[in-house]
Amino acid sequence: MKLIKLIAAAVPVLFAAACTDKTPSVVWNEGQADDVGKACHEIILKNVPGGSRIWFARIPRKLEMAPESVTEITHYKGNSFYFDVPEHEGKELSIKYLSTALPRKSWAPEGFVLQRKGQKDQELAVEYNFIPREGTEPEAKWFAKTYEPKPADIIPAVKEVTYGEGQVAKPDYSLAKITVAPSGEHPVGWYRISIGKEGASVEAAEEDGFFYARTTYEKLPQQLPPTEITDWPDLPYRGIMLDVARNFLDKKGVKKIIDIVAGYKVNHLHFHIVDDEGWRIEIPQLPELTTFASRHALPVVCEADDDLFAKKGDLYEPDGLMPSTDGRVSEASSSYGFYTQEDYEEIIKYAWERRIKVIPEFDSPGHSRAAIRSMEAYERRTGDGSFRLANPADTSKYTSAQSFNDNVLEVEYPGVYKFMECIFDNVIKMHKDAGVPLAAIHIGGDEVPYGAWSGRSRIEMKDLFIRRMMEIADRKGVKLAGWQEITQNIKPETATELATKLYFVNAWSTQGRLAETPYRLANQGFPTLLSNVENLYIDLAYSDGPDEKGLTWGGYVDERKTFALQPYRIYESVRWNDVDTPKDLTGIADGKMALERQENIIGVQVQLWSENLRNFGDYSYSIFPKAIGAFERGWNACPSWPDDDAFLADWDRFYSILAAKEFPKYEALGLRYKKR
Repeated sequence: MKLIKLIAAAVPVLFAAACTDKTPSVVWNEGQADDVGKACHEIILKNVPGGSRIWFARIPRKLEMAPESVTEITHYKGNSFYFDVPEHEGKELSIKYLSTALPRKSWAPEGFVLQRKGQKDQELAVEYNFIPREGTEPEAKWFAKTYEPKPADIIPAVKEVTYGEGQVAKPDYSLAKITVAPSGEHPVGWYRISIGKEGASVEAAEEDGFFYARTTYEKLPQQLPPTEITDWPDLPYRGIMLDVARNFLDKKGVKKIIDIVAGYKVNHLHFHIVDDEGWRIEIPQLPELTTFASRHALPVVCEADDDLFAKKGDLYEPDGLMPSTDGRVSEASSSYGFYTQEDYEEIIKYAWERRIKVIPEFDSPGHSRAAIRSMEAYERRTGDGSFRLANPADTSKYTSAQSFNDNVLEVEYPGVYKFMECIFDNVIKMHKDAGVPLAAIHIGGDEVPYGAWSGRSRIEMKDLFIRRMMEIADRKGVKLAGWQEITQNIKPETATELATKLYFVNAWSTQGRLAETPYRLANQGFPTLLSNVENLYIDLAYSDGPDEKGLTWGGYVDERKTFALQPYRIYESVRWNDVDTPKDLTGIADGKMALERQENIIGVQVQLWSENLRNFGDYSYSIFPKAIGAFERGWNACPSWPDDDAFLADWDRFYSILAAKEFPKYEALGLRYKKR
């Protein structure tokens, strides 16, 4: 009955508006969930001409049409859906479908676009009617802020600090006495600061140490007791991954994030610039990568008899890549855009000035749809098939994690390696021209769907690809990086060699029986970067609040959960279950794989995927303060928490410092962040 009342109350008002405004538009009404969590949602079309087609994004894959619906919704692929509008006489039309209850507002359908043959595609305004509800936030005790920060309490915490009597004025950093410590006597990044009545001195052995010393120095108050600080990082890699492939973040936004995270002594930016949904870096020899795959257009019906990559009557994409996760096709979309080579060089220079190495990722051999479709467009234009990446006659049937059935490279094609070598050459040149080190090129390796490479051995195909990529990397003199799957489904001898070629491997899929993954990789000799989903996937929602953005397949992640990561006690890192109930950690590591090669745990990295991000504010909200606990843990990897009370006390100290010293900076910068 609630559903009927909602629609009945809304329709007269909407109809009255339609009498005065003939602009096509959409209303989306959320349905009330029944006892088993199923709801009937409604799309109302206003002034939409019959015989047209409506495309949109974001809807549960498992849906069924309500009997009274006037048309049927069809899934194209990825995040794109469409339905055909029947002929009608100016009436409002109702499309009703049954699916799961809406978990949060950001999961409602979006990006409605009107498609009519011979006319420009038109994005439609959408009115949303949500059912009011409340979410569950963590208990207030977690954010009590009872600790009173001291002068040298900063994030990440310094290792050692001593205070003298009285107060002194902190001199300008330029007046400090600078001393170069003997190299090799301290870990990379070590520094010492002394501030007293006689002035200030700074000691470090190399540029990283001096940069971190200055970063700490500038966070200290102008008046403080005589202070000596000795500090160094526990882990050599402290990073953040930004996905700009699904939704784009412009150069200004990337630089702003770099500027802020450098203050937390982050030293790596894993730059996810390529995926199924977009290609974001200019490659002059292959212009379609950006002229085609950094913009979006609706699929159309193929009318040609002789197209190289589509059959007559099929939906295909001749004018641009299908819509990304926001469903939109205009240049105002968050999914439009790319970096010129000059932009990229500017970003990596800006990062390196702040001691941050940028590692670009070109996800392959899965997650390669943007590249595949771009090279089809390139071949249509030029007739040059030497960069062909997929077999148009392939009969493999598969569905990727993001619901694509055409995103895997044909690894037996020579064009794949000609293409990858071209990409490597461009990246290496950009770093050389910018005078910036290139630590590695990330080649992905994750989520190749089962069913790809039909009729051939999955191990043989994956092994072939990894070996060819190692050969290219060897010739170019560059290290590789990849997600944990890069080490799987390959021959033992290939894995042994790969371990020597990798800068790092991301251990990300760590839920349930996969909790041992990081230690298994490290024990096998792989340089392992902790990227654990339960602690470090900051695209996951803070909580189940209806206004929160983010996914929940890995639970919820907030600043407590990044802070709770313990690199050398990994099984005790997940202190809550998916609904935020504390776990009993007693004996949780019993029977599980022990870490035997601690030196192979090289660092900690947060991952920010952008499916749910639409602007810089969404990026900043997801990072601040959610990611800050991980930056603390990358610097100080060995917290002492003998019991829950010790954890709570340490957390209270950390959050008190965060609220007192960091939140005011966020306010001053105009950042969107999670306020408690």
